Amino acid sequence: MRSLLIPTVLLGGALAARPALAELPDYTLQIQARINLAGNPSGAYNLEPGNLLPGSYHVPLTLDRQLAFRLSITPEGRRALWWGQNGVGSRIYLLPELGEDTLSSDPGLNAKGDLAFAVTYSSSNGIYLLNASDPSRVTLVRDPIGANSWDALDLNEAGQLGFRVSFSGVGRAYVRLNPVVGGGFTTEYLAKEQGVDPASPFFYLYSPGFNDQGQVAGVADRLSAGSGVQELRVWTSEANSQRIAASVAVDPASPVYRFASVQPALSNTGKVAFLGTYRDPEGRNFTTLWLWDGTALKVLAQNGKDGIKEVEFFPPDINDQGLVVFRAFDSAGMRAVWVSDGEAKKRVVSEHDIIPSDLGEARVDQETATSPVFGGSPKLNARGDVTFVAGLAPPDNNQEEWGSGIYVAQSSLPPPGSPDGGTDGGTDADGGPAPDGGPDADGGPGPDGGTDLDGGEEGDDGGPSEPPDAGTDGGSVPTPDAGNGEGDLPESELATGGCGCQSGSAASLGLWMVLGMTHLLGVRRRRSRPVRP
Repeated sequence: MRSLLIPTVLLGGALAARPALAELPDYTLQIQARINLAGNPSGAYNLEPGNLLPGSYHVPLTLDRQLAFRLSITPEGRRALWWGQNGVGSRIYLLPELGEDTLSSDPGLNAKGDLAFAVTYSSSNGIYLLNASDPSRVTLVRDPIGANSWDALDLNEAGQLGFRVSFSGVGRAYVRLNPVVGGGFTTEYLAKEQGVDPASPFFYLYSPGFNDQGQVAGVADRLSAGSGVQELRVWTSEANSQRIAASVAVDPASPVYRFASVQPALSNTGKVAFLGTYRDPEGRNFTTLWLWDGTALKVLAQNGKDGIKEVEFFPPDINDQGLVVFRAFDSAGMRAVWVSDGEAKKRVVSEHDIIPSDLGEARVDQETATSPVFGGSPKLNARGDVTFVAGLAPPDNNQEEWGSGIYVAQSSLPPPGSPDGGTDGGTDADGGPAPDGGPDADGGPGPDGGTDLDGGEEGDDGGPSEPPDAGTDGGSVPTPDAGNGEGDLPESELATGGCGCQSGSAASLGLWMVLGMTHLLGVRRRRSRPVRP
């Protein structure tokens, strides 16, 4: 295993003057769907009321602006999948009746309209594969043999699947499934915990990031969990990995005191964005977002610096131009979604902004001032478009519930390789399917319109079997310590709180909270077979 030490560390004011890694775009916001409780007079958009988001999630986005998200509560009492593009979409897949404890993960999505998500705690666990053009045809994958959960599942443009697999009572591993001509996959292990392979140097592996090159970036504890002996690596194969950063317990010269237990983001060009804590000489800890640009570490955001009051513990995302999206409070204590190119940063959307919706102008707000107005983790595509979910209210009355809007913030930058910079985003450049906005192909009702009300059963850091953050404010705990030995649970996720959406009254919430209180996710093993929805 190759280990390459960090040649340079650039921190705060020590950042050398250099050209920006990417131009910061301007953004035009387009609503894709709006979820809401059944019975709210404001209704929903591009789905039926009563279809609700989980407490923690992300919404993947392709270059041609396809997006997808999961629904953890539906009127039918089963999990579902929504897919759309350019402001049009619908709920395209309703999971079969697999038991009341069934959980599903966030979907992976590529430009061909292929979708993958993991199912666990059900009578038919596995990775579910389908295409948006014909979602009734579903393949179930259970590789590798013996797996009982598949965390941080992602699907890349090459059709590879990357994830952290768990073997009950044994341990975890980073795995890549490579598609085979004619169907099926070959299984490739990239890293293993000592419980899986006693010769491994890794005691614990945290949720990984995955890119279109099939590489995986992840944090590993080298001694017992909680020891702080940690490193962040990028794996190309089990025999070929690069150490990007290490904690001070490994390298006393490192700026990283501890890594946060949220997955890092990995570009196709080898850049890595990740969260952790920096400890100053006085022993104070500062949540920090770092970028590895291929040669050096640099600070993109840090608590108390450059207009940032507090960085929230949600996974960042990165594209090949080095543009990074993340969540943080501004100096006035307002939540916002930000982008940074490594030199400068700007807001994509902020708390109390007036933004477009299907009901006209809407305010990013909550009826309770302390509740989060954003839910889950923002995502980024190659162009710099951003997906986010925000609680909505009328501009002049935050006590009226409009539910949560799922948005694409459309970048002003042209698509990579496109000299004219066309911005309509409405055609499938790769020949992928286009949403018709019609009824659900699986025979279920149309799209939903819910709020993050189930308390969040799945983990924000990219794992279907991760404990949720439920859209909590994330930045309230100063030390995101990934070494707690209890799974990938950022300390902020232990808090209760908002969901990034309008919440209902106590009476209306009760039923949905009861329905939504379940745990964990994952999925995989050998063999593929069709599943009948």
